Amino acid sequence: MARLPLTLAASLAAALGAARLPAQVVTVDEGSFTISRGGQPVGREEFRIRRTPGATGDEYIASATVTYDDRRLAPDLRADTRGAPLAYRLEVRVGAQTEERLTGQVARGHFSAQLKTPRGESAREYVVSEGALVLDDDVFHQYYFVALGERGATVPVVVPRRNVQVTMRVQDRGASPVDVGGRSLAATHLVLSEPGGGDRDLWVDASGRVLKVAIPGRGLVAQRNEPPR
Repeated sequence: MARLPLTLAASLAAALGAARLPAQVVTVDEGSFTISRGGQPVGREEFRIRRTPGATGDEYIASATVTYDDRRLAPDLRADTRGAPLAYRLEVRVGAQTEERLTGQVARGHFSAQLKTPRGESAREYVVSEGALVLDDDVFHQYYFVALGERGATVPVVVPRRNVQVTMRVQDRGASPVDVGGRSLAATHLVLSEPGGGDRDLWVDASGRVLKVAIPGRGLVAQRNEPPR
């Protein structure tokens, strides 16, 4: 029986070994933000964004714990490789009581959302544009998906608790360093403009990781506590 050349045998063994390896879960970013209003700290966000194998390809799983005094938000977003939502879940607690529990699924271009509160339950469905993103009003790590890949001059944005989709204009203001944990980090300054006024400024590093978010109309700033690792 003929033997395979050593180089070919080694190549086949490596390929078979790679085929047996489980798909990898990669943490693309994690950290925390201090949230300030009018220059005074009012909250904190701790988050993690992972890239993980899904049923039809890689997906992103982005989760966080966001606290404002006795109010606690726990968002979980599942998105495709462009950052477009596949599913979204959010629980809002005040003290020991659950004030709000929202679950949503995207299928066939529609976002179907169910909302439970102490006052009852409601459901709503609306059209979601191709390439839409999810940006919750009180959550900041989700801006990572704005800088993911190539974005045009506008981007459709789903605001889950408002039950709306809006189109935001994206402007690149160029290089603008940000101080994070006492270090000056190179960053790109992006501005998202919402219809009817109201800008959202964000600063991201070369890997798209969010360093700072400012919403001047609400007096809010989310500042990263430590440089990304």
